[in-house]
Amino acid sequence: MKVAFLSDVHSNYHALMSCYQYIEKNRIDYVCYLGDYISDLPYPVRTLEAIKEFAGNHTCFYIKGNREEYMENAFKNNLLFKKGSQQGSLLYTFENLRNEDIAWFTSLPVSSEVTIGDYATFGISHGGYDNSRDIITICDNTAYNFIKKQRTRLHVLGHSHKPFLYMRDGKILLNPGSVGVPVSGRTRAQMAVVSFYSDTIMPELVELSYDTEAAVREFYESGLLEYADVWARTIIAILKTGEHYNEQCIQLVKKLSGQSGRDFSDEELWQNAAKMLGI
Repeated sequence: MKVAFLSDVHSNYHALMSCYQYIEKNRIDYVCYLGDYISDLPYPVRTLEAIKEFAGNHTCFYIKGNREEYMENAFKNNLLFKKGSQQGSLLYTFENLRNEDIAWFTSLPVSSEVTIGDYATFGISHGGYDNSRDIITICDNTAYNFIKKQRTRLHVLGHSHKPFLYMRDGKILLNPGSVGVPVSGRTRAQMAVVSFYSDTIMPELVELSYDTEAAVREFYESGLLEYADVWARTIIAILKTGEHYNEQCIQLVKKLSGQSGRDFSDEELWQNAAKMLGI
């Protein structure tokens, strides 16, 4: 039995289609989605419709990510995102979602345990068990601390956009990376496939090429650049290079904000940070 794990699609329809082609070609019947289906790239509903359509021929399991929670909270609490480099991408996404999409996000858990017949039981989450924004990596103690408390032999999570395979004390902690916005110096769509053979678990990290130029072109066609400007440009730079430009930009804006005493949302700070990054 094989299970595909997809995380952090971020509305990248073209990367998602490449993953679906791989899943079909390799006859993988089970698919687990680890959240962050939307935001950062244009046309979120197109991606959500593709995910629902794919479920017509595959058994799928879903949890929500922090981006779904942003949309859910904005809807419930009547919060208003603002145009500009800090929140414009979230505003664009929110304005291009339907009520039924928000309702679906609300219905999803933050984490789950999945059992497929007699083959396997495994855990899935976006970040931590209870907090989708927890960042779990092997670069610090977070992966070690997580796996010590891990409830199943295999657990798969996302959020960091950086793939890893971590094994300790007979347990496996897996991050498939990001389908839509990988930031580990790679530009191809990332996913994972786990094969279950009796008592053996065989994880595999997969990278797939897709039409990056089409994904970039849609920023200009959709109006997303007009909403988000610098943030949108950081995502374009990530798609082209695989470098973590949005995180670098955030840290620069924080530094400039601290030095100047101006608010983090100040558009001029974002523009200055973009110049410093050369984007």
